Amino acid sequence: MTSPVIRCERAGKKFRRSALASLRYGTADLLRRLCRRPLPGTRRPEEFWALHDVSFEARRGECIGIIGPNGAGKSTLLRLISGDYRPDQGCITRNGAVTSLIRLGAGLQPMLTGRENIYIKCSELGFGKAETDGLLDQIAAFSGLQKSLDLPVRRYSDGMYARLEFSIATCAPMGILLIDEVLAVGDVAFQMRCLQRLNQLKQAGTTILFVSHSEMNVRHIADRCLLLFDGEALALGETDALFRKYYEATGFLDRALEPLGLAPVMPADFSGDIHLTGLLLADGDAAVVKTGHPLRLRVRYEGGAKVASATLLLQFWSTTGLLMASFDSSLHGDFEWDPRGESVLELPFLGLSAGVYRVAGGFRLGGGWLSYQSKLLDLSVLQPHLSEAHGLVALEGRLMRSNG
Repeated sequence: MTSPVIRCERAGKKFRRSALASLRYGTADLLRRLCRRPLPGTRRPEEFWALHDVSFEARRGECIGIIGPNGAGKSTLLRLISGDYRPDQGCITRNGAVTSLIRLGAGLQPMLTGRENIYIKCSELGFGKAETDGLLDQIAAFSGLQKSLDLPVRRYSDGMYARLEFSIATCAPMGILLIDEVLAVGDVAFQMRCLQRLNQLKQAGTTILFVSHSEMNVRHIADRCLLLFDGEALALGETDALFRKYYEATGFLDRALEPLGLAPVMPADFSGDIHLTGLLLADGDAAVVKTGHPLRLRVRYEGGAKVASATLLLQFWSTTGLLMASFDSSLHGDFEWDPRGESVLELPFLGLSAGVYRVAGGFRLGGGWLSYQSKLLDLSVLQPHLSEAHGLVALEGRLMRSNG
């Protein structure tokens, strides 16, 4: 197997919420660099992670589709790989020259004609004048701008911008190609020509990272997909499975199981003499865990000694409103209640696959609810090692030697 062309190892990028915070933290970081002191590794009060702890590899001739909702960190990831941003966490290595199609029209000179822009951009790609002369007709024909080639680019529409920029950038194979939604402004016929061109580049050995909200385009070109959600990499794997996971995470997928009697309805919130007052991770502040790893929750409640006679029931709901799993304390006779109102619940193996879940629940007695809270905790479950996509749940097992 060939060595990876792109390797991201726990890469992350922080941003500041205001210009004042950016100035204050930027000055402090500059002074630290001048004094050769390490930069802070944790998030400061007015900072947020646009991308956090993302790891994956891409090999020669492979296309990885990067999918997720707006604000998930897709463009930030491409800008880290292109070198526009420097990671605040982890490292990124590239083995090859990078060609970026990230911002529409950013690489074109608006006062120059399309023809002049072709010569400038081809020169930046390393082509001499004679080579560009040979590519000119091919670029113009692919873009469909033969009649507009001698007009200033500032008179081009967004679609014409995208046509010219894509045609120049993909006129010859390159090491790494980064694409971020630049095909969205083109018509369907041009998009299909672009996808055919990208497949040709893949066969020639170009590594492609492709960001798009178009499922058709991603399915056509991507060998694998990386799913980002709130700056976290939820899963990396087969395209069909990752799109299903994407729809589950955003609440779009509705399995319509209620007519079959398989979709329980979430009760309404209410509090009784015995009720939960809080639920949080026992081992950290961020509600992010991994499939197959232990899950430790700090359970806070009111009810004193009465709690021991009730049953704690925690439910894990998907964003589509499906009840995915439950914890029932009545199945575990050794569960310890603290009369002071706080206990730790440990699940030794979290079987939920990658996704975003709402933890709800409360106390029950004699088959009825004593109290219920519909939103105790939002839990992001990541797929360990980002290797393959799981199904709805992961199963715990043990291999044993056969006696035969």
